[in-house]
Amino acid sequence: MFGQLILATAAAKATSASSAWVTPTIVISIVALAVSLFTFFLTGRRTRLDRQRQVFADAMDAVMTYREYPFIVFRRNPDEPAKERQRISADLSELQAKLNGLKGRLKVEDRYVGDKFEELLAATRRIAGPMITEAWNRDPAPSDGSIHNPGWDFSELDGCDEAYLRAVADHLGWLWAPARRKLRG
Repeated sequence: MFGQLILATAAAKATSASSAWVTPTIVISIVALAVSLFTFFLTGRRTRLDRQRQVFADAMDAVMTYREYPFIVFRRNPDEPAKERQRISADLSELQAKLNGLKGRLKVEDRYVGDKFEELLAATRRIAGPMITEAWNRDPAPSDGSIHNPGWDFSELDGCDEAYLRAVADHLGWLWAPARRKLRG
């Protein structure tokens, strides 16, 4: 009987010793899983934001390139009018296609940012388009001294630029974009 009591006591100690290892092991596993999932989420968010940041910057760059076309047309080579017309028209057509593609892509990335870009693009085309036409109707700049801005002004687009950039900043910020817009109010 005394032997059985010793065996029972030893078995109880062994069971409590093994359970003393089980609980911390489970807790450590759960914490490690939580840290892994958080890191995976954070890395995915950073990657997505980096990709979106590049797309948003490319869109702004394309709009600014479009605004340069009145000057590009005005400064065309007067010695080869047909060649210059083909070159500039092809480049401008390629840029227009890029702008249209970016308009759709930004709508997919974020509806609000896409809407602000669409407004910016429409205003830019409304203002810069007639300037490009005017540049085609003018004689090319005859000399280096006459290549300066002939009076074209894009300041009317400043509000659209700011609205787009604010929408991008809101989207890329840590606080949920609609909440940021509401707080700015």
